[in-house]
Amino acid sequence: MGDSAGGGLALALLPQLENVELAPRSAVAMSPWTDLALTSPSMQTRDAADLIWNAAALHKMARLYLGDADPCDPLASPVYSDRSKLPPVLIHVGDAEVLLDDSLRYGAGVDGVDIHVWDGMLHVFPSRANVLEAANAALDNIGKFIASQA
Repeated sequence: MGDSAGGGLALALLPQLENVELAPRSAVAMSPWTDLALTSPSMQTRDAADLIWNAAALHKMARLYLGDADPCDPLASPVYSDRSKLPPVLIHVGDAEVLLDDSLRYGAGVDGVDIHVWDGMLHVFPSRANVLEAANAALDNIGKFIASQA
């Protein structure tokens, strides 16, 4: 489980762990950053709506993290990975964030990836439990998902 860049890292590791004896049974990501090449359309279409991140800041962070490495390497950007053999994945993302399409693209056409898009919610909104009703609902959903994978 992870959120933001940590969500992207968790999703990048999944294909690497498929043949490991204690491979994860499932994964959860909140607002994962899955494309360090920043090619998702929401980088532009949600740039003004996102009060937390913007494309320019994410570009700087990607360069700091990647150095000279390829931003399309699946180990950095899981949206470019082979996602055909993943365990069940649950993603929660707000529709008012630049990373919206990172989530949608990651799950597009992939069996077992369940994406919940929340109207008006910002980056990693589930971290606002007991402040936002949507956060409480998302955390309840995450808990049920994890319990169903046990």
